[in-house]
Amino acid sequence: MFFHIESDCSTSTSKISPSSMQPLPSPTLLKHIPNVNLLSELNSLSENRGVRLYLVGGSVRDLLLNREITDLDFAVNRDAIPFAKAYADRTGDTFVKLEEHPPTARVVIRKTRLTLDFTQFRGETLEADLQLRDFTINAIAIDLSSLLTQPTVKLIDPCGGFGDVEAKRLRFPNPRVVADDPLRMLRAYRLAAELDFEISESTVNLIRQHKEELSTVSIERVRDEFIKILNVKNSAIHLRQMDEIRLLSGVIPEIEDMRRVQQDDYHGINVWEFSLTAISNFEAQPFPDALHPYRGEVQAYLDQYIVNGVKRRQIIKLGLMLHDPGIPAMKTINSEDDVQLLGHEKANAEIAAGIAKRLRLGKKVVRLIHCLVLGHLQIRNLVSLSPPTRQSMLRFLKNADEEWLGVLLLFSAHERATQGRLCPPDELTKIEAVMRNIADLYYNEISPMIERGRLITGHDIIRILGLKPGIRVGHILKHIEALQFEGKINTPKEALAAANRYLEENEA
Repeated sequence: MFFHIESDCSTSTSKISPSSMQPLPSPTLLKHIPNVNLLSELNSLSENRGVRLYLVGGSVRDLLLNREITDLDFAVNRDAIPFAKAYADRTGDTFVKLEEHPPTARVVIRKTRLTLDFTQFRGETLEADLQLRDFTINAIAIDLSSLLTQPTVKLIDPCGGFGDVEAKRLRFPNPRVVADDPLRMLRAYRLAAELDFEISESTVNLIRQHKEELSTVSIERVRDEFIKILNVKNSAIHLRQMDEIRLLSGVIPEIEDMRRVQQDDYHGINVWEFSLTAISNFEAQPFPDALHPYRGEVQAYLDQYIVNGVKRRQIIKLGLMLHDPGIPAMKTINSEDDVQLLGHEKANAEIAAGIAKRLRLGKKVVRLIHCLVLGHLQIRNLVSLSPPTRQSMLRFLKNADEEWLGVLLLFSAHERATQGRLCPPDELTKIEAVMRNIADLYYNEISPMIERGRLITGHDIIRILGLKPGIRVGHILKHIEALQFEGKINTPKEALAAANRYLEENEA
């Protein structure tokens, strides 16, 4: 049995290669599906209920690409919601009704958390439904019964998606899909980034024509696609491609102001180009040489989720993108033609945090962005001390708190992007030395101190010093912790003595 491949979609230009006309062995496909028994149960239920079930969308695409399958998408000719409910009732798994138009439901397998999505045809036929999908590579279907019972399987491919899979090409099935959901313009770049595909020229031109329509999409949906792009290792390439057609400005309008502002002779390029260059630097070398002794700790920090589905690594890239949004408003030229940026440190942090808030990334991310943007300028001040004092490094660690490492990583990528004639040739060496000193101080002294915990507790202060519970005890504890952090006290006895002195001084 050979592939059944048609090319009825209006934008189809694919030519199917001879290799793609060969039968696709069903066992080869099935071995990549996480639970074949589940498919057999679904097929049995569909036969009993007189329902036609097709594996579609990203599930088929990932099977063809030999990618890990994390969920299964099905197209159903009728009764999608009742069918999904019947399956969930039979297995005891979780049923979720998603939409009425088109009827769509989800079943979540309790043991494995595998998700099964069932969507009723949006057209009169399966082929009509496929032509309404977002990309040709997602507009391929496989009849579930044939997959389970036949040695080879037909691809139902009205838009030439298999040829695009082979060519590693992303293409809209027809222009209507953009009007149906403008978010698909952003999704094109997200999928291109995740799959390492090229976007066809016709698709890029269509996005260029309709980019303004992205503003009609809810900010939450835009945010989700955008943040996923930042999760890809080489996202800078795709951000540049989005920027070339000004699609990225639809996500962050402040980019246009940043693009228009040329920086000083230290940075050498305009604000926005500098930001993109810094992201490229971070992706090429996320671990500065100075922090290689702590590579494991850096890796763990970058891979840590700060909110659901969003890692610190992604937010550092966003921080690099937004590290200087205040320059357009704060830049002035003095009488000697020197660039001045008075107060831009706080302005940058506030504007960047405001953008994160507008994208509804959550309070934790907003605070992290504010810390990263403000902190990288504080590191610049430490480098200027050459070398920085212990107290100045401790002050930085205290201010940046648990995000100090993120500040160093952002600053390193930022400084490697400098191209101006006033950038000293030994500047990066000085920066590496400062970062190493800060990391050594933290991991050799501060981290062990944090693991040991407090020298004395509020209960100790109340019991030993005879105080009543209240705000005064909290003030004493805060004072003791500051002294401990600075290395001025190291034992419970020294902490109690310091608490006594604090009481005497404040009562006096």
